[in-house]
Amino acid sequence: MMRRLVFFMFLLAIVSCKDKEYLRIEVEKESGSMVSMRNFSRSSYKESGELEWKLKGDESYIFPKENKTIVYGFEFKQLEKGNVTSAMTGDRGEINHSTKTVVLNGKVKLKTNDGKYIESESLTYNLEEKTLSSEDDVLVYSDGTTIRGKGLRADKSLNKFTIIQPKAVTVGGSNPLKDKP
Repeated sequence: MMRRLVFFMFLLAIVSCKDKEYLRIEVEKESGSMVSMRNFSRSSYKESGELEWKLKGDESYIFPKENKTIVYGFEFKQLEKGNVTSAMTGDRGEINHSTKTVVLNGKVKLKTNDGKYIESESLTYNLEEKTLSSEDDVLVYSDGTTIRGKGLRADKSLNKFTIIQPKAVTVGGSNPLKDKP
């Protein structure tokens, strides 16, 4: 009698189970990863329980042997007291956990909560030194001044930055070289 009851319960469990829909990445953009996933997200919290940062991506590839993670559709937000202090986006981000660097490529944008921003095709963020660098063309907007050039060295808050080869500067949204009446 007990066997029949167990068999009946097992049969009922099988019949009532529904197939879960899993999204599988059919054509991977990166080969050799141990784990690949869609709609990737990761968050970090301080010891106090306060949210420190969020990382999201359309696709993620994890390489444990190389100690790196590659994220497509990279979106990174740093937070302080529940407010976003900076947001960084790019088409592709490669996080090297050994060297503690993030290399972003493709339509890279960094915006701070005080209205400063950077646009470039590539940007490297050093997590230990909290510095930004690029060898490509960059556009930096800060305090009403827009600077275009090639190459960048900056702190993460964009309070101190150097354009290696400046090409154009616009102060306050107007031409600083224009004759004033």
